[in-house]
Amino acid sequence: MLTDLECALNGLVEVYHKYSLLKGNYHAIYKDDLKKLLETECPHFLKQKNADTWFTELDINQDGGINFEEFIALVIKVGLAAHEAIHKE
Repeated sequence: MLTDLECALNGLVEVYHKYSLLKGNYHAIYKDDLKKLLETECPHFLKQKNADTWFTELDINQDGGINFEEFIALVIKVGLAAHEAIHKE
């Protein structure tokens, strides 16, 4: 049986592949698919930055796609904001 953290990690990989595979690539989420991901999976964070801003910020190597490491940067940023929001309530 997987632990809560192992399930959460598997969930992150599944979300990444849900959007990377829209174009058939296990290793990149492209700009229009990142927008879909943000609109569907974390719409509250689109209020802070639009999808184009997120894409520019996340595409560190500027190859036109968000690889898994760059996606994890999104997860960290959104996770930190969510953690902060929980403590404000």
